[in-house]
Amino acid sequence: MARIRVVLVVGALLFGAVGIYGVQVRTDGANDAKTHSGVLIEQAEQIYHSLSDADATSTTMYLHVGEAPANLLQQYNTDLQNAQAALLAATKEAGGDAVAVKALDQIATQLPQYVKLNATAAADNLIGYPVGFRYLLQASNLMQGTSATATAGPTGILPWAQNLTDTEAKNLSAAEGTAKQFPVPMLVVGLLFLAALVVVQVQESRRTNRVFSPGLLAATAALVVAFAWTGLDIGVQNGHEDKAKTRGSDQVSVLATARILSLQGRTEEMLTLVGRGTADDQETDYAGVTAANGTYTPGTEADLATALRQAYELATDATGSKLAAAAATDEEAWHTQHQALRGFDAQNQYEKAVDSALGQHDFATAASAAKSFNALQNDLAQAITHAETSFGAEAKDGAGAVAGLEIGLGVLALLMAAAVVRGLGRRIAEYQ
Repeated sequence: MARIRVVLVVGALLFGAVGIYGVQVRTDGANDAKTHSGVLIEQAEQIYHSLSDADATSTTMYLHVGEAPANLLQQYNTDLQNAQAALLAATKEAGGDAVAVKALDQIATQLPQYVKLNATAAADNLIGYPVGFRYLLQASNLMQGTSATATAGPTGILPWAQNLTDTEAKNLSAAEGTAKQFPVPMLVVGLLFLAALVVVQVQESRRTNRVFSPGLLAATAALVVAFAWTGLDIGVQNGHEDKAKTRGSDQVSVLATARILSLQGRTEEMLTLVGRGTADDQETDYAGVTAANGTYTPGTEADLATALRQAYELATDATGSKLAAAAATDEEAWHTQHQALRGFDAQNQYEKAVDSALGQHDFATAASAAKSFNALQNDLAQAITHAETSFGAEAKDGAGAVAGLEIGLGVLALLMAAAVVRGLGRRIAEYQ
């Protein structure tokens, strides 16, 4: 009987230990998603967006004759400042993540060269030197770069930013998976302990002709409470983590990619006009990122229209659906205005094409490429903010869903051990 008591006490304490460990693993994953991986991917997407917007803005500034408008210059400088701030924050947050650190270093190393090329282009444009376009094109090519191949890493700034975003997306997915990891050891130990309690109580009932052992019955009740409490908290946590993904991170991924594609399209639209017939390949690039073909997969190069359609399909509430639908409508309007713009240029009405691209003169109040593009950016910014807010709220609730469970399991394990000692202690005393 003394040996049985020792075995049951060890079983109770072991159940508590593996239960606490399982809850801690889930808590670590939820906290990682909330305060580390989730933060890093937002910073990575901020870097990508700020740099893409800076590139689109720099080409837009070049299209203006003479000194760049103050608002565009301010936007360009703000984009660079935001990118640098996000770079510093991401570098601090990345810690020992070698892949992320390498991507951040590559971006930080190449960014000053990009800024220098743009400054040279702007200076040449101010005094009317056509060579400025060559520097502008070099700057944009450095920013856009090329994606990684099987034998080498990416070249250029944005491909490294994409590399960083992809890396952090995988890390966030892993953290979300950890936060939902099923505590198998706890279940196995708990079921074995429950079986042992039942067997011992049945044997005691037959041996002593007593229906119940209060101590063992209390231990069994405490075990059932532990199972119920854990199951309830895990269910609640899984629900929040699922919502953080479907209402938050999945939507942010698609919307952020759509925003990047739109900015790339805007850059190509501007470069085509700036080149005045010497940059027709930029129009081909524009068509490549705005065509509505193919199936969009988050994290891959895809077309803008399909990404926006996917964003609408992923939206889980009225606000998200409304913003995604508005973005898709604005994208269609922008595409229509872009075709009209190209028509003006093809008919040697260059000034009209420029006016539509910049939303000025006759196009200041009429429909224009600039107005549709700006509306698209506004809708995407609101949609991303909405999804990020949803992610933050659900991730926070997910991390807090198991608050107190570790302490509760520890207390219940001690109560089970004490109940076993007291219940079987009385039996041992009866036999002495």
